[in-house]
Amino acid sequence: MKYGMQFRRHISSVFVLGFLILLAVGSMDSSSNSKPKTQEELRKERLSDGFSGWGGSHLALAKLIKAGMNNPESYDHVETVYWDNGDHLIVKTTFRGTNAFGGVVTNWVRAKTDLDGNVLEVIDQGP
Repeated sequence: MKYGMQFRRHISSVFVLGFLILLAVGSMDSSSNSKPKTQEELRKERLSDGFSGWGGSHLALAKLIKAGMNNPESYDHVETVYWDNGDHLIVKTTFRGTNAFGGVVTNWVRAKTDLDGNVLEVIDQGP
């Protein structure tokens, strides 16, 4: 009797494990079953690589801004917007940080970037 119960538990465990394996294999995304991405989807993915998924800041522009700040650790991203001009983007980032006197000020920088997220030139900036 004791061995019969152990055998049933063992068989049950094997069936449960087999079911979980089938479930996992069946839920895997097969590239042969998925439709190819459109040019628009590929472009959106390419552009999104230049932006933070967390706060939406433009990664290279934020790095450039911090490098020019009096206190880079005080950088606080407020908002980033961009305009898609076909072969490049115009990106405007608004941010806060401390000035040389310790006061918190809000500034913005507008820059031209390529589609891969590299800053090509700073166009203008302001308070």
